[in-house]
Amino acid sequence: MLQTYIADTQNLLNDAGGQFHGVPTLTNYINRSRRRIAAASGCVRLLIRAKTFPNQESYEFPAWAAIAQATPGVREILAVRTLAVAIGPGDGAWKPVWNRLVWSDFQARFRIWNHAWIGTISYPGFWAQHGFGTTGSLYLAPIPSELQPMELDCSCMPFPLQNDDDPECIPQPWCDAVPFYAAWLCLLQQQRPQDATAMLQVFQLELPFCASVVSPQMIQSPYGAVVRST
Repeated sequence: MLQTYIADTQNLLNDAGGQFHGVPTLTNYINRSRRRIAAASGCVRLLIRAKTFPNQESYEFPAWAAIAQATPGVREILAVRTLAVAIGPGDGAWKPVWNRLVWSDFQARFRIWNHAWIGTISYPGFWAQHGFGTTGSLYLAPIPSELQPMELDCSCMPFPLQNDDDPECIPQPWCDAVPFYAAWLCLLQQQRPQDATAMLQVFQLELPFCASVVSPQMIQSPYGAVVRST
């Protein structure tokens, strides 16, 4: 995939022979583009299956890196969208999605108990994120009292591509947007502001298009109207 990205970027720059930008430079810019697209779109999305631990309130993103990396090409967790904790024996009889609060509200409402709210499950519980990016962490209330299955809907970041056979975790159609941002970086390096602005505009059109392609109109009922008895 890396060679495809390099060739597409060179074509956008009218530099198929690589006269103005070497492969190491293009590889660096392509990986920066991939990180930008993954962060902006959330297209590298995983359902992380983890566990709570007895009397443990906080959970750091890096602790789940190995689970995320089981998917080829995925490097780390960037953000958590939703969190669900199973309740009951074994895998749990039910698994509600917990309520998310901003950290300041969570701190004021639940951490005031100073680790005293443990093991009592409300309907459902609450969680908040402390810190941002790949070094963020989650806090739970109530604090779990036992091992329970936990599922996290996560946006993730990719490993950099170094060779053509490295796995690419960014799915289509977002792959098609990668060369445009890489080409924009190249044009900035060449101090060509007008060409760079035009290339950035194309890139900014690509991301909404990608989102619209993968999120077509959903028909909730194929029959349209409510079923009537008369």
